[in-house]
Amino acid sequence: MTYADLTLEQVIQLGIQREIEARELYLSVLARVDEQVVQDVLRELAAQEEGHRRSLQLLLDEGALERRLAASRRPVEDLHLTDYLEETPLDEHADVQQVLIVAGKREATSHALYSVFAKVAADAEVMNLFEYLAAQELEHKQRIERLYDDLFYREN
Repeated sequence: MTYADLTLEQVIQLGIQREIEARELYLSVLARVDEQVVQDVLRELAAQEEGHRRSLQLLLDEGALERRLAASRRPVEDLHLTDYLEETPLDEHADVQQVLIVAGKREATSHALYSVFAKVAADAEVMNLFEYLAAQELEHKQRIERLYDDLFYREN
């Protein structure tokens, strides 16, 4: 079976699994860091991933998918702030900047993955779902990059 052969339910389950993995990453680092600001950012990112997981779970409910896809047809700007920054593994010494870079890169990877899936999807309905998921990940990346910009690029 290839990604192009996935059913809508399988696509959503894939998205749910990626959100669970992201949340678990943030929580595993949270348990090891001492700095309160970093803990707060990690908690917020973990909560966002849980929200994303719940949203995807709701898509499995009857009728929710079609309404969501119809409502999501707006372009999202990629700020590219974290694209060229060096990613370092998150450990107990991670600071807010490292956490945001890793989070931005994870969202970029998810966006790219879903975009490729959309291009190879054999079914228009599955393609639309992948496009929706790609747009959602780009929105998440944009939110992280705006926070990064506020914290590290803007003059006070």
